[in-house]
Amino acid sequence: MPDRIQSFIRVLTVLCLVALLSPQAIADQHEFRFANGSSWRGDDGDTVTVVFTENRVEQQVVGTVVKVDGSAPYRLVVVKGEIAGGIATKAIFESDIVSMTSVAAAGGDDAAPVRTRPRRPSTEAGTETGVSNDAASDKPGVFLLPWEGQVGIMARHDEIEEIAAEADKFGPGQIIVLEINSPGGLVMEGDKIHETLMEVKKRHRVIAWIKKAISAGAFTALHCDEIYFMKVGAMGSAVMFAGQTSISGAQLDAWVKDFGDVAEAGGRSRIPAECMVTRTRMASYDKDPETGKVTWYPDMRGEFDISDDTQVLTINADNAMHSGFIDGIADTTDELAVLLDLPEWHEINDAGRRIHRRWIDNVEACKREVPRIMRDIQIKPEDQRLVLLEKLLRWYDRCEPVMLYEFQGPGGGKDELRRTIERMRRQKARQGRN
Repeated sequence: MPDRIQSFIRVLTVLCLVALLSPQAIADQHEFRFANGSSWRGDDGDTVTVVFTENRVEQQVVGTVVKVDGSAPYRLVVVKGEIAGGIATKAIFESDIVSMTSVAAAGGDDAAPVRTRPRRPSTEAGTETGVSNDAASDKPGVFLLPWEGQVGIMARHDEIEEIAAEADKFGPGQIIVLEINSPGGLVMEGDKIHETLMEVKKRHRVIAWIKKAISAGAFTALHCDEIYFMKVGAMGSAVMFAGQTSISGAQLDAWVKDFGDVAEAGGRSRIPAECMVTRTRMASYDKDPETGKVTWYPDMRGEFDISDDTQVLTINADNAMHSGFIDGIADTTDELAVLLDLPEWHEINDAGRRIHRRWIDNVEACKREVPRIMRDIQIKPEDQRLVLLEKLLRWYDRCEPVMLYEFQGPGGGKDELRRTIERMRRQKARQGRN
């Protein structure tokens, strides 16, 4: 009997303590620990700053915790607040959160202070850790543009022009980093890239940071003021084709000369650059063991062979660095910051990432929607074809490279499609009058 009484007293004591606690403190108190070692503890209704990743891009939302659903480590945090310049309610998985801090006004004395700076009206909210959208930022930094995919379709001169225009807002002398990961593509895009980069370099310092730069991607990288490789980096193999056949004669000679000229304009030897275009060229070099000075030869007389006449050169990080053809190797942004003589990696804003993501999303939507439209044109009734053809024409305006080179000009090409639509409109108008 005494044991039962004691057990009852313990239970009653617990119930009394629970009654003294507020219901909200029990139901809504949350605690998170993140991979970077930081943590957050708070309630529903707290005002917080959340940095999180989405589609491999870090973003930030400042707002109120609406609720937390689920159980660790699969909780879902719902925050209503400012994101990308607008007000929205955002649901974020716990595993995607980089950091979460309480805003002082709502978090009490222990909350992290919120730092604010004046911003340009046109600048959107920051979306990257280490990325600032502050026009007034006095820290030296960079503008990073991911430049990946097939040249002329996914990776274009247009995006380089856009990031240069963003850098122009902050005055001349900005650092623009092209993070290149391209298997090559349309050589005709090379002329546009050449014109664009030659102009941009008059105003800014342009950096190539290479994971893969093949063919037209290599041609782009050679234009940059400095070239850095990731450890897995590769660059070269710029064989140009006319249809299914590699070019030859005067056309090949012109392409070889272009590569050499661009390399020399960037302070690099034209000899290895020309080997990236044709197996008819060779390259070797000597390296002074004391000064590190490299002497290139257009044959195999040098101590170090880099390309013989049996291959088209694709240079890797090791031989590119040993031969002095590139400026350094960096696998991370922090490592690249050191090579760029920056005190730390600091992105002025996330404009380059947004420019890249916007175009990639557009390309993916085009590849998804156009086949469906083409299918519907074949199976839908005649009275619905006009609307479908008009949708197809709009995709030419939104994503012409994909329409031309991925779908080979559906509808007979843009001009023919426009004429077809006009004929159908006139026919429909006559039927209406009749």
